[in-house]
Amino acid sequence: MSKMPEQANPQDALKQNEEQSSSVIREWIGVNTDMAGCNQAEIALYESVAHFQQAIEYAPVGMVIFDQQMRYVAVNRLWLEEYNLTDEIIGRSHYEVFPEITQEWKQIHQQCLAGAIAQREEDPYSRADGSIEWVRWSIRPWHTANGEIGGIMMFNENITQRKQAEEDLRERNMLLRSILESTPDVIVVKDCEGRYVALNTTAANFLDLTVDDMIGKDDFEVFPPDVAREMIAKDRHIIKTGITETYEELLASADTSGTFITTKAPWRDANGNILGIVATTRDITDRKRAELALQHSEERFRSLIEATAQIIWDTKAEGEFVTEQRQWSAFTGQSFEELKGLGWQNAIHPDDQLHTAEVWSHALANRILYEDEHRLQRYDGEYRYMSVRALPILNTNGSIREWIGVHTDIHDRKLAEIALAQAKEVAEAASFAKSEFLANMSHELRTPLNGILGYAQILQRSKHLNEEERSRIDVIYQCGSHLLTLINDILDLSKIEAQKVELIPTDFHFPAFLQGVAEMCRIRAELKNINFEYQLASELPIGIHADEKRLRQVLINLLSNAIKFTDAGSVIFTISYASEGKIRFEVRDSGIGVPQDKLQAIFLPFEQAGDNRRQTEGTGLGLAISQRIVELMGSTIQVHSELGVGSIFWFDVNLPAADEWVKTSQADDRGQIIGIKDHRPKVLVVDDKWANRSVIANLLSPIGFEVAEAINGEDGWQKVSEFQPELVITDLLMPELDGFGLIKRIRASEAFKDIAIIVSSASVFETDQHRSLEVGGDEFLPKPIQAMELFQKLRKHLSLEWVYEEQNTVSESERDNTELIAPPTAEIETLYELVMKGNFKGIIKQAALIAQMDEKYIPFVKKLHQLAKGFQDQDILALIQSHK
Repeated sequence: MSKMPEQANPQDALKQNEEQSSSVIREWIGVNTDMAGCNQAEIALYESVAHFQQAIEYAPVGMVIFDQQMRYVAVNRLWLEEYNLTDEIIGRSHYEVFPEITQEWKQIHQQCLAGAIAQREEDPYSRADGSIEWVRWSIRPWHTANGEIGGIMMFNENITQRKQAEEDLRERNMLLRSILESTPDVIVVKDCEGRYVALNTTAANFLDLTVDDMIGKDDFEVFPPDVAREMIAKDRHIIKTGITETYEELLASADTSGTFITTKAPWRDANGNILGIVATTRDITDRKRAELALQHSEERFRSLIEATAQIIWDTKAEGEFVTEQRQWSAFTGQSFEELKGLGWQNAIHPDDQLHTAEVWSHALANRILYEDEHRLQRYDGEYRYMSVRALPILNTNGSIREWIGVHTDIHDRKLAEIALAQAKEVAEAASFAKSEFLANMSHELRTPLNGILGYAQILQRSKHLNEEERSRIDVIYQCGSHLLTLINDILDLSKIEAQKVELIPTDFHFPAFLQGVAEMCRIRAELKNINFEYQLASELPIGIHADEKRLRQVLINLLSNAIKFTDAGSVIFTISYASEGKIRFEVRDSGIGVPQDKLQAIFLPFEQAGDNRRQTEGTGLGLAISQRIVELMGSTIQVHSELGVGSIFWFDVNLPAADEWVKTSQADDRGQIIGIKDHRPKVLVVDDKWANRSVIANLLSPIGFEVAEAINGEDGWQKVSEFQPELVITDLLMPELDGFGLIKRIRASEAFKDIAIIVSSASVFETDQHRSLEVGGDEFLPKPIQAMELFQKLRKHLSLEWVYEEQNTVSESERDNTELIAPPTAEIETLYELVMKGNFKGIIKQAALIAQMDEKYIPFVKKLHQLAKGFQDQDILALIQSHK
């Protein structure tokens, strides 16, 4: 149920003046007042409740009549509807109907019953649903015919809609005022007599006045007479014509002057009648200055365009020319009629139009820089190569508004680039032809070399040769190996020039590696009666991670050069630590030396220093190749030389220590292999050259392999099925079915897919080598075949255990039970010097001499020999020092 208006503060209500009551309430008060002067019949009429009820039923306000006991006497329809009541309340107490009425309101009722009047023009109250209603109410006494107070009358009018309309109007006025005050524009409203009826603070501030100062005044009271007359004339014209007008004018404010734009419009009422004018004035001084600056900038830009040799143009978003393009027309000879729209595309070479359209479409779709090169036809008909760049100018929404572009003539540069590209193609073709020739030449040379070196190795293993015959075989092998080295040098240079050389680092035993290099070069030095010294720092790592093949190639080249250019004196090979943990390799000789002006030239291909006799030895590629390899290792070969004194070559490299180094074959050299323990492996050799098959067969058969041969891939595939080998050694280039095809067939076969495959070829193309491994080969073995390398790969893939001709070791029990008797001090000192130099071969020779001195030294010699064979320098030192 809705609450009574008694919720309002009753004390405030008592203070309201009677003059503030509504016209409706006054009307009923008048009726009540007039009752005192009526005759008895009229009073009786009004006292008739039924008649009175009828009189108030349709009153425009809610009305209720109470007697002295606050019982309902009469109530109209609006009152009942307002409080959701029925006429059953007649005769009941007001306090019974509304028990929540407060004591304060009860006091007001009593005061009004005593003759007081209470009223309120606006009073809020809460309805049951929580909404707020606004009412206007009044409470006053009514009198009986004899003038006594018969009770009180309450009048209640709901003014919520009017209140809401007033609030809406107030908010609209506040919004309008906020808009007026927030704009930087001057806004004024004048009536038809020219008096200011409204304006914003900006307008008042412009004249250094207040809003109140200007309200009610006309222009003559605000502006100078001449300005006022002009403004009034314009205002009257607007009022007369009813037309809105906009114009620019120069005005002076209280503290500045400038250019303003003013818009005046008629001020109309709801019926369209003109009440005056509304004027807005905006300061556009900065904009006018910017427009002037832009005009000057455009003039300068236009002058720059006219002065430049480039073609500068602009188009619409899709690339259409819509304005005259003077520079374009001057270059192409196209008139505006010819180039407008997309007609400019006709000036592009027909062969370039499709590409140009594709690049343009991509830039257009992605709203990015358009960058291209194409040929553009000049006015004389010649097509010129042009570079074009165009930048999209975007709207605020990200769409393209226009393009600004530049064409630059690059014809001469482009012709030079084309000529250079053609020359490069010719050079690359020549280089390819050279590489192909070298590769083919290498293949043709390696094929017979495989037979020469292969049979030389077979004969070296023979037991039926005397020393002279063996010496001759060694010469054949050395000459063939030298020829192979020359071939490899030429191929290496070709690879390096093509930047196709890569380092392939592995873990290996460093002392064994160095000993092998030193011993190889020591023999050459001794043949020339040159002293060869090998000096090794004792703290060097046992295992390192590096490209063993390439490092050996560099060291042998430096040592070979030193020996070649030294006729007397010595060659010293030193390995030590340099700065920053790097290892230094140094080769010092007492040879002829190199002139200072030749120190750089000796590192160039085919360049050699020295007399003609020495220049005929080798290809002149060794130092060039070595320098490039060392550069790949992150270093450079340095040289210091004096004519007639000698030379020093050195380089410092980072060689990380290897966690698990792999012992070389030298570390496991226990004599010549003569058989296989507990096994007879089956090996199939597939090669179209009889000599190549024969070499492998004669190397393997004598030591226990069962060897079958096939003349090509088809034959090999048939032999695989028949012979069922454990390992296949195949060539690559063969008739009918090549090695690649054979490998694929084997790997695709369920029965033979796990057979080990070694690819052996004279092909030097790395693509062939990589491809052979990719299709399923396990190893690549280059021709000419080296016997020990072949044996190592066989042992690896077949898990073989060799039987050696000699066993220079003793059992653990023999070593434990045999007392070691050391040789004399002089021999011990010699051994100490040899081990400090890392000369393991010298240690073995010295051990042999000690064994000849006395049989009692043999256990010591065997122990020493075993340690030297294993390059166990620290164990050798411990053995020597324990017997000093």
